[in-house]
Amino acid sequence: MKLSEAKQGTLVRVVDFEEGCDEFKCKLESMGFRRGDVIKVLSKSFFGPIQVEANGAKIALCRGQAKKIEVEPI
Repeated sequence: MKLSEAKQGTLVRVVDFEEGCDEFKCKLESMGFRRGDVIKVLSKSFFGPIQVEANGAKIALCRGQAKKIEVEPI
């Protein structure tokens, strides 16, 4: 499933990033957001950004970015 589909308060593991978004992937990796990381969905409203916590860092992603991240529930 995509990160944009995860429910608020759940823990998910990053499986992969969408093909062709190398710049986006590098940006996330520089913030400590990598494949295999367990992240928590902190807040997710009907509209607006999705806030997650990854490796102790809080990151806000727009829905378009969250759709490019493949995750699995834990």
